[in-house]
Amino acid sequence: MEKLIDGKAISEKLCESLKKKITTLKKSAITPCIALIKANDDPASEIYVSKKEALAKSIGIESRVYKFQPGIKQDFLEELINNLNNDPAVHAILLQLPIAKNLDSKKLINLISPEKDVDGLTSINQGRLFAGEDCVVPCTPQGVLHLIHSVRQNISGMYAVVLGRSVIVGRPMISLLLNNNCSVTALHSKSENVAEICSNADILVSAVGRPKFVTKDFIKPGAIVIDVGINRIQTPDGKKKIVGDVDFDNVWDSVGAITPVPKGVGPMTVAYLMSNTVDLAINQNKKKLNLI
Repeated sequence: MEKLIDGKAISEKLCESLKKKITTLKKSAITPCIALIKANDDPASEIYVSKKEALAKSIGIESRVYKFQPGIKQDFLEELINNLNNDPAVHAILLQLPIAKNLDSKKLINLISPEKDVDGLTSINQGRLFAGEDCVVPCTPQGVLHLIHSVRQNISGMYAVVLGRSVIVGRPMISLLLNNNCSVTALHSKSENVAEICSNADILVSAVGRPKFVTKDFIKPGAIVIDVGINRIQTPDGKKKIVGDVDFDNVWDSVGAITPVPKGVGPMTVAYLMSNTVDLAINQNKKKLNLI
């Protein structure tokens, strides 16, 4: 078993399989299409949207990008989302977070049709996931689960610990692991005995946004460790560096398998954004594809 979980290579393999699906869909005059909405002046968001746009183009997905600066009105974005909901050529809608502070992100997200909610963030899709029903699953947790399965396909009965309880990663990750018959503990900023609890985990998923927070004393020997954290730090020589939540070098000898940062979870998130877009395009064209 490879100790390093290469998210970049695994995501590329997933995208190759998506290309084949998209080619088949285009033979039926269906081109999967995603609308990306950016409403902030955050440089990181600009990079993320550009990466999503580039990957979509490379595998044959159409992308429509809407970029707005802070000061854009809430009602304007609400009208845009409603128009995209009603456009049959658009199969997926993503509101890039965070958005400008003057905007109500939860209201905007819940305006997105659950059938076009590509990152599974509407309350309806979140509720369906919690209930174990068919739904659109958030992209990052899907990517994490794929990486776990790349190490061990059957995780039923394993003990998993999730560090973090965000709506985007932590909470849906907990539901996904429960739906895969894991025993799950959720830890967060108010939890006590964090290292001790983590040290019993067969699977440890960290999404707390604290650089090198997870050290060797958190790790059960042989554990699968998935690092969702993306933290920008300054090195002693003044350079900027991206590191995860996990102190990679410190835990390396203890883990059974671990994702790096970068090139771990990040590429899987974008790949599953594309995968969800393709699935939504298929679901919205079942009649045309003779699937009903």
